[in-house]
This record gives sequence, C-alpha cells and structure tokens, in this order.
Amino acid sequence: MVSKGFHDLVRRAQAGDRRAMDQVLETLRPHLEKLAHAYANPARPVESTSDLVQRSCLRAWQGMEDFEGGKDDEQTFGMFRAWIGRIVRNLGLNSQRDLQAERRRPGKKILAVGAKKQSQTTRHGGGLDPPAADPTPSANAVRKERARQVRDALAGLSDQVAAEIVRMHFFEGLTLRKVAERLGLTHNQVRDRYRASMRRLEEYLGGTL
Repeated sequence: MVSKGFHDLVRRAQAGDRRAMDQVLETLRPHLEKLAHAYANPARPVESTSDLVQRSCLRAWQGMEDFEGGKDDEQTFGMFRAWIGRIVRNLGLNSQRDLQAERRRPGKKILAVGAKKQSQTTRHGGGLDPPAADPTPSANAVRKERARQVRDALAGLSDQVAAEIVRMHFFEGLTLRKVAERLGLTHNQVRDRYRASMRRLEEYLGGTL
C-alpha cells in the first residue's frame, strides 16, 4: 500500500531531513528484507540479510539527490521502490560474487560468524548508517571496520578536496548541496567529484562500499 505523503517525505529526505529518510526506509523495510534474503549467505542468513539491507539503505541515502520521483505519492513510491530494489540486487550480486571468489581461494576456510539461529529478522532505522535496534557485536564490528577502511582509503586520494567531500557527506551526514555551500563549489562540481571519488574508493576496497 502506498504511504500517504510519500512524495513529500522523499523531498524532505532529499533536502537533508534524516527523520524523513528514516520514515522512507522504514516504509519499504519489509520489501528490502525480502529482496535481501534472496542473496543471504547460507551460513548466516539472518545476519547477512540485515547487513545487506543496512548497506542498501546507506547507498540509497548517499544517492538520494540523484533520485527523481514522480508527480504524486503513488508514482514516487513505485519509482523509489524500483530504484532501491536495484541497489539491493546490485549489492547482493556483488556479495555473492565475493563469497564465491573467497571459496575458490585454496587453503582458506570460510568461517561462519554469528550463524546461530535467530527467531526474527532484526529491525533497524535509516540514515547515514541505519542502525539495528539490537545490533549484533559482529555487525557493529563490520560497520566500524568499514568506516576505518573508508578513512584509510580517503587518506590515499590525491584529490584532497574530493576526499573532504566524501568525508563530509559520509561521516558528517551533510547533503551534497550543504557540502557545496561549505566548500564554495557548485552542486554539480561536488556531485561529480563525489561520484568519481566513490568509484575510486570502491575499486580500492573491492566494491564493498
């Protein structure tokens, strides 16, 4: 069912309203969990599903300014549902590819972390890094490690302005328009440098962003 006021909610989220973004993602949470479950690691299905949903929410938050909605609630809802669904599928396929590549490496074993059966899928909010209501220790460790890797990768970028753009957007939660205002650049300049930097970071980190 289409949520009344969804179109306005998306516009508020695009303007930097974190609470609005939380509501947008929560509305689609069951759909995202269903999609993510299809790409779950069989050794830890609940945790890997939750992690994929979290990463998809983060990617959606990062790309909100590029989403073009429809003319009303119904059209915007359908377009956003399809858009974030593609994000889940792309990240899910990347995860499966990485897992298969890991299994093909000789002399290494895949250890199942947190594979204990859980009674239900963890619910969590949205925002920069959508937190689970009761995040597992391993999930927290994954998020902290990912943040550390991003910081290390940023330090290696030759374009320090681009690195600052990613840092402000990724860690401070500023929209690209706010970043542009802070740095005295146009929105298009910031957006283009952000996209180029994210591509380099993904290559450096093996597509795990």
